[in-house]
Amino acid sequence: MARPREFDTTEALSQAMQVFWSKGFKATSLNDLLDAMGLSKSSFYDTFGSKHEVFLETIEHYKKTMTAQFSGVAGLNSPARRLIESLFDRAVSRLTEEGGQRGCYLNNCVVEVALHDPQAAKLVNGGISLMEDAFFALVQRGQSEGDIASDKDPRVLARFLTSSLNGLLVLGKANPDREALTDISKTTLTVLG
Repeated sequence: MARPREFDTTEALSQAMQVFWSKGFKATSLNDLLDAMGLSKSSFYDTFGSKHEVFLETIEHYKKTMTAQFSGVAGLNSPARRLIESLFDRAVSRLTEEGGQRGCYLNNCVVEVALHDPQAAKLVNGGISLMEDAFFALVQRGQSEGDIASDKDPRVLARFLTSSLNGLLVLGKANPDREALTDISKTTLTVLG
């Protein structure tokens, strides 16, 4: 009979994600993961299989938690344009607070490993697609509310907003200057008309 797990898998993934987010995939050692997750080697290997497998699971975990929160904004009862603005404002605030320069976990994964890791690239792309779909829903709603130009393709705007927000998150890692990031955010939002 197999012994029951004596740890919370979701919490262990959260801890592993924090390590990868801070150090990157390549710089994270097995010992870093074991320490953060509070696991023995045998529990780690029995549950996750390998460093790469736990890394892939952390990307999926991020999609289910953080990206799902982002997607949930589209369902809030507030003018769509204001919700889009708030997503950019929140990114600027997060980047300029103490310890906020880690950027977006998905972006970090793209930059470090996606080119050489098709499994990670597929998972990251799924997360970015969720962001795009949230922007798409908001743009469509904003167009029907009359706050976003209706002569623009909502999918094209959603792609542009997704790209711009991710670019902002990358730039903020190198230069967390509130004024500069706010300028970028405001200029980006002018495309909404």
